[in-house]
Amino acid sequence: MCSVWWFLLFACTLPCPAAEEMIGCVKTASGGATVERAGKAIPATDGMHLLLHDVLRTAADGHLGAILQDGTGIGLGPNTELNLDTFRYDPANGKLGVVLRLLRGMFAYFSGRIGKLAPGSVTVETPVGVVGLRGTRMAVSIGGPQ
Repeated sequence: MCSVWWFLLFACTLPCPAAEEMIGCVKTASGGATVERAGKAIPATDGMHLLLHDVLRTAADGHLGAILQDGTGIGLGPNTELNLDTFRYDPANGKLGVVLRLLRGMFAYFSGRIGKLAPGSVTVETPVGVVGLRGTRMAVSIGGPQ
């Protein structure tokens, strides 16, 4: 019985894993839209929290709209895959940055506060190049018409 108490005491002194921070949320999802998190595909739903390194995917009939914590807007068309690679929004300490990786499909972007406070700290990586955004709106299609 004593060894059980020692185990519990030791277990309680170990650090707890940090909860992953929410970086945004799904505003609208329709058709085949999923969020892949830790290798598991989860159906995207309105209001669903987004975490760093989530992968947003849409099927041929899917659309997904999301907003990040700084007000950045993201829209995905059909047959799209977008990785949320980097998101830093700590203006008090000057830590600002967004890196999105578009692997395929159609993507629309609307700048939030990061793009306004730190022009040049937002990039979109694609299979054919890297786009540096300077507080703007843009749309891009990778892989031809969807």
